[in-house]
Amino acid sequence: MLKSFHKSRQSIQTKLSAIVLGISLIFAFVSVTVQLGINYSNTVEWTTKSLEKRIKSTISTIGYSLKQDDLTLLVRQMQQLADMPYVSNVYLVGDDGQQYWADNASMNKTDEHFMRQDLFYQGKDIGDLEIYLDFEAIKQDAFKSATPSAFVYLFEALLVAFLLIVIVRRTFTRRIRSLVDTVDRIDLNTVRKFAIPEKLTRSEDELGQVARSIQELYMRIRGDFIQNKLKERTLKQHKTLLAEEVTVRAQELEWQSLANKLLADLSLRLLKGHKTNVEHDVRICMPTLAKLFESDHVFWLSIDQEKVSYRASYPVDSDEPSIDFSDNYKVKRWLMEAQDVATVDINNLDENAITERDFLEHLRVHSLAMFPLTDGRKSFGLVAATTNHRSIRWNENKSLLLKRFATMLSELTIRERDHLAMTELQEELIMANERLRLEAETDELTRLLNRRPFSRLFSTALYDAVDDDTAVTIMMIDIDHFKAYNDIYGHLQGDKVLSYVARAMNKVANEYSAPLARFGGEEFALLLPKADFDFAQQVAWELCQTVRDLCIPHQGSANSGIITISIGGIICKPTPDTQPNQLLESADQCLYKAKRAGRNRAELKRYSVSTEEIM
Repeated sequence: MLKSFHKSRQSIQTKLSAIVLGISLIFAFVSVTVQLGINYSNTVEWTTKSLEKRIKSTISTIGYSLKQDDLTLLVRQMQQLADMPYVSNVYLVGDDGQQYWADNASMNKTDEHFMRQDLFYQGKDIGDLEIYLDFEAIKQDAFKSATPSAFVYLFEALLVAFLLIVIVRRTFTRRIRSLVDTVDRIDLNTVRKFAIPEKLTRSEDELGQVARSIQELYMRIRGDFIQNKLKERTLKQHKTLLAEEVTVRAQELEWQSLANKLLADLSLRLLKGHKTNVEHDVRICMPTLAKLFESDHVFWLSIDQEKVSYRASYPVDSDEPSIDFSDNYKVKRWLMEAQDVATVDINNLDENAITERDFLEHLRVHSLAMFPLTDGRKSFGLVAATTNHRSIRWNENKSLLLKRFATMLSELTIRERDHLAMTELQEELIMANERLRLEAETDELTRLLNRRPFSRLFSTALYDAVDDDTAVTIMMIDIDHFKAYNDIYGHLQGDKVLSYVARAMNKVANEYSAPLARFGGEEFALLLPKADFDFAQQVAWELCQTVRDLCIPHQGSANSGIITISIGGIICKPTPDTQPNQLLESADQCLYKAKRAGRNRAELKRYSVSTEEIM
C-alpha cells in the first residue's frame, strides 16, 4: 500500500509539473504567435500604403503609355511597381485584350492579388491593372523579426515554471508525504484504533480538511465493519435455507423466460407484418422451441385440400417424409379425441392400432405432440414436436406454449393469405388505373401524348431548367393546308395523314428524347430540354425534312404539292416566374410568322424572359 501511495505522489508531482510547464509553453507560443501576427499585419499595412501612394503617382503615366502604345515607358513603369518590396508581379490587360506582365517568367494569376485598378484615359476605360503580392516573403520576414521575441518569451515561461514548481514542492508536497505515510499504516482487516497527527488535522487549509475527513471516514468504516460482521453471520444462516428453493425456481424461471422471449419475438414479427417471409421468421424460432419441448424435431405442416406440405422444420436438414391425404384421418382422429394438444406415443398405442403404428414408423417418429392451425371454421395445418427414440416428456406449461405458438402461426398464415389476396387485387387495380391513365393521356388517333401530360412535362422541364441554369425549347407544329386536304381527299384520308405525320415526327423526337404531343386538329407541340439555338434549328430541320420525305401528295398545296409542316419555336432560359402558357403563346406567334413566310419552314427565335420579347 505504501508503494502505491508513493507512486501516486510521484504521479501527482509529475502531472503538476507537466501542467505548469505546459501552461507556460502555451503562453510563450501564444505570445510568439501574436507577435508574428502583429509583424505580418504591419508589413501588409506598410506594403498596402506604399502601393497606394505609388499607384496614385504612376497610374496616369501607365494609362498614357498604354493609350499611346509607348511600350518602353509602359514596361518601365510596370517594372518599377514590380520592384517594390513584396510585389511578385504586375499584370495589365488592355481593352483590346493585349496582356502585359512586369515579370514574364512567372505569368500566372492567383487569387492573392492585392489590388485591381481600372485604367482611364480622357474619361474612357482603357484596361485593368492587377498587382500581385508575395505573401510568402512577407511571412518569412515577419517570422524572422519575431524569432528574438520567441526566445525571450520561452526563457520567461521556463523561469516562471521552475519557480512555481519549487514553491509547490516546498509548501505542498512535504505535507502530502506526511499524510500518505500516516494513511499507509491503516489496516482495514484488523480495524484497530487509529489517529492522524494533530499537526495535520489542526491545519485550516485544504490538507487539514482532507486529514480530518480521512480520520472521520476511518471511524465510520470501523463502525460499519463491526455491523457487517454481525449481519454476515445472520446471512450465512439464511443462505443455506434459500439455496435449494432458488435452484428449483431458477430452472422454472429460465424455461418460462425462454418461452416468453420466443413468443415475444414471434409476436413482434407478426406485428411488423413480415408477410413475404413467414417460413424464415418461424424457422428462426424453432431451435428455441425444440429446446423448450425437449424434442428432436419441430414441424409446421400445411394442409390444402389433398396436398400436405412442410412449411418449416427443425433441424433444417432433417428428413421430411411424404404424407398422403389418405393418412390424414389418423391425425384428425387423434386431435378430436384429445380435445386439446394431442400427444401420441408408439409404446402407448393399442395392439389393434396397426395402421397408426405403421404411420408413425413411416415417419420415423417414436412420440409426438401436435396442435391444429385453424381460422375458426376449418383447419389448414398443424404444428408438431416429435422425438425419434424416446417418449416425449410433456406438461401443462408445454401444452400452453404449443397452443400459443400454433395460434400465432394461424394468425401469420391468415395474414399471409389475406396479404396475397390483397396484393392480387392491388395489382389488378394498378393495371386498370394504368390503362385508364394511358387512355386519358394518349391521343386516340396518333397514339401521341395529349395536351394534359405534355403540359405537366413542360412545367417540370421549366423547373429543371431554372435549377440547372439551362435553356429550354418549345415548338408549335402545324400541317400546312390541312383543311384543304380534308376538303379534297376526305376526313378519313386526313386521319391517315395525321397518323403518318405523327409517326414520322415521333421517330425524330425519340432520337432526341423530346416529348411530342398532339394539341388538337393538325397542331402538335415538341419540347427540347437543355437545347441551345443551333441544336433546336437542327431538330426543326429534321422534322420538316422527315415529313417532306413522306412525299404524300397534296393538290391543295400550291407551293410544294406534298404534305409539309410549319414550325414556330422559341428558345429561352426561364426564371421561377416564367409561365408555360406565356412561352406557348410566343411559340404560336413564331408559327404564324412561318406560315406568313410561305410555310414548309421553321421559324425559331430567342425569347427574353426579362423583357418578354421575341428576339
